[in-house]
Amino acid sequence: MPRRIVLMLVFLLLVAVSCRADEEPVPMTRGPGADDAVAAAAMVHDAVQTGEFDVAAALTVQKHAALASLAEGATFADVAVALTEDDLGIASNFWSGFAQAAGESFLGEVDLEDSGTSEVEGLTYHLVTVSSSEADDRRLVTQGIDGHRIDLFASFGAGLAERMISPVQILLTSATDDAILILSELRAIAPSLEIAAADPNLTPEEAQMVLQLIELITRIS
Repeated sequence: MPRRIVLMLVFLLLVAVSCRADEEPVPMTRGPGADDAVAAAAMVHDAVQTGEFDVAAALTVQKHAALASLAEGATFADVAVALTEDDLGIASNFWSGFAQAAGESFLGEVDLEDSGTSEVEGLTYHLVTVSSSEADDRRLVTQGIDGHRIDLFASFGAGLAERMISPVQILLTSATDDAILILSELRAIAPSLEIAAADPNLTPEEAQMVLQLIELITRIS
């Protein structure tokens, strides 16, 4: 399955899961991250494969899943609440949807290779190449935040950018408290998106979408 389609399915599934209001919330905690980038990728791979999505969520950079939900039409109020509380539940839903959409390209046997680091705006990003006989190589990226955690925007920015452009444009014209909060958090992901845009596996069109989103959020003063 093409990478772009996989990522679109991920977020369609994320919305479907997150809208199940009849389910009781599951208490989750965010412990320390992994010892290194490959370990983080391996732990997330194993957790997703066994359905332990709360474990994968805890190994995800905080606030990224909340911001990513803008791509599927989450209300600004809901995003703001997730940013001020904790988005572990949304991150868990992300990985649940990913498990259903990615299939054997990620859940089967994979090889994980340390592909070095890259620095943007003083932040260090750790790159891991995920190879599978079932699909093209993909890249996971971690940040060292109390251990290594998966950076959703550096890893999946190409699948998010196109559908985030419109809500970000609306945010830029809004003066509500929720909009101001979200915009301030979006500015913080610009370096992650720069890492995503530099992924050699992207098509020129995908890279351009990421760059367009960067241009929008860097207007924020």
